[in-house]
Amino acid sequence: MQMIKTLIIAAMFLPTATRAAEIYGNVEFLNGWRLSDGSYQTAIDFDLNEGWKTYWRTPGPAGIPPFFDWGGSTNIANVEIEWPTPDVFETYGLISIGYKDHITLPVRITPRDPSAPVNVELKMEFGVCSDICIPADARFNVQFGDQPNQGVPAIKAALKDAPLNAASGGIQSATCSLAPNGSGFDITADLAFSTTLNGPRTTVIEYSSPDIWIDIAKTSIAGKNLTAEATMEFYGDGMLTIDRSAIRITVLEENRAVEIQGCPAS
Repeated sequence: MQMIKTLIIAAMFLPTATRAAEIYGNVEFLNGWRLSDGSYQTAIDFDLNEGWKTYWRTPGPAGIPPFFDWGGSTNIANVEIEWPTPDVFETYGLISIGYKDHITLPVRITPRDPSAPVNVELKMEFGVCSDICIPADARFNVQFGDQPNQGVPAIKAALKDAPLNAASGGIQSATCSLAPNGSGFDITADLAFSTTLNGPRTTVIEYSSPDIWIDIAKTSIAGKNLTAEATMEFYGDGMLTIDRSAIRITVLEENRAVEIQGCPAS
């Protein structure tokens, strides 16, 4: 099923990314600044032309997930991307999740040796869409040194736009039930909020394994309670076991998101 969706999306694409770079906008790597622990707060900055959008880490059935290859970099121990709160789009009845206009993705880079130079070699592949969808790519080679701070206001604003954690978002409890379905599990998440829920919500359930694909959840609301139901499809080998601490649930509403990490049994 996932392969069919991928082929449908790929068929919408124009043949090269060269033309895309001329029409969708611009992507830039912001050097940011160095933190007190020796890590670097950097960012990837998308300046999209009017009418264009790109996608969140989990883009939905009508989106294209971004891909980041840091393999050519040196003296890097860890890379962590902070995803600002995305928008939910509907196109021809299909949901996608992403960003329009301008978006800054904060990237925190931790060196193996804080006293040694850090060289970033990043290859990105991502989708951009307007009336058409186009595969795009970008490549950056940056060596951190004594350059002045770059992009500080944009990065700080993006960090402030991160999803709220469960406590800040008013989550009083979160539990999940799992039912085997032959190719994975059907998962039902029950979330209890501290206040009555008004307006629509989109719920995304993610799992850390790349062998598991989860569609956008079917969400229902009753007073202070939200129920999200989705299917976890397993494409790996061997037996599937679920680590409940690796389940991440994001509830998206207008202008904010709430993120829950881990989902114990009901």
